Amino acid sequence: MKTTLPLSLALTGALITPLHAEEELAPPDVDFFVQAQMSKADMDPYGFDTADGLTINVGMWLNSVTLGENSRFGLEGGFVTQGDVDELTDFTRAPSVSETGAGATSVRVQQEDSLELGGFTAGVVWQSPYWLYLKAGGYLYDLKLETRQQRILLDVNGDTVTTVNDAPQSESQSGLAPYATAGLAIPLLDSLSLTAQYQYTNMESENFGTLGIGLRFTN
Repeated sequence: MKTTLPLSLALTGALITPLHAEEELAPPDVDFFVQAQMSKADMDPYGFDTADGLTINVGMWLNSVTLGENSRFGLEGGFVTQGDVDELTDFTRAPSVSETGAGATSVRVQQEDSLELGGFTAGVVWQSPYWLYLKAGGYLYDLKLETRQQRILLDVNGDTVTTVNDAPQSESQSGLAPYATAGLAIPLLDSLSLTAQYQYTNMESENFGTLGIGLRFTN
């Protein structure tokens, strides 16, 4: 009994000590932020004009991490959506063997190519004390290309023999694309800033740029 009692007290103290240590742990020193931007992406490398879109980022500033005096470092994730981009072309070509058999001497082609792009981003952000901020991370994207074609078979007089609507042809691609961003966050209120940025993305061995402007709110 004399041996058991001190041993029990020692074990009880050993169990209680970690519980007190956990209770004394300070909560993480972070500030959360939300940033929403309207964007315009240059899709010229893929054969399209600019695409309008919307980007919403949610992140947190890690106040215990400093990379320069009065600077801030954080993590963020975002959702990116871009409107469909359409390209219309109209041209005339010589008929194929089957089209010639149908009575055509020429074929007028009306073609519509469309691009859809969207996905999610995750990365890091560094905010300098002088409005400038930098970002880097990965863009988990979903890209869809579709082609619709209408063929108008014309006879020797240029009159329509028949019109053929071909079945749409589509191609989908997904992957992870790296990006780098430079921007400005101009304070409007204590917790609200006007943001403007340029993002450079490398996707499918091509590079395209995106301009964005919006607001950032920090709690």
